[in-house]
Amino acid sequence: MINKLLIGFLICALACPRTWADSNPDQKHLETIKKKVAKCVDQQKRVVVETNDGRRLEGVIHEAGTDDFVLSYAGRTTTLSYGDVKKISWKSEAWRQVKIMAAAAAVVGIIAGIVVLAGGLKG
Repeated sequence: MINKLLIGFLICALACPRTWADSNPDQKHLETIKKKVAKCVDQQKRVVVETNDGRRLEGVIHEAGTDDFVLSYAGRTTTLSYGDVKKISWKSEAWRQVKIMAAAAAVVGIIAGIVVLAGGLKG
């Protein structure tokens, strides 16, 4: 009888880990998310939002309230609670410029390679 109870308890504990987790998000984390959202609304940055349930949404934050914010992505909008957000990030302008410079360098390298090859074949 005790073995069956112990096995039942273990199965329940393994099957329901959210029951044991603290459902209240950390207040410091909420304040960090709110500051990032406010910064994104002011600057109209393209952001990547990772939620606690595993979703990864990329879009622009249009509105921010006291408890939630509105994210526009892929032609849709959704309202997310600050407590639902695990992480907000964005790519800096410097990263964009580095990508453009790398692409330009690659194009110049390809053209230079073609010129050297064409010149070497004629001589």
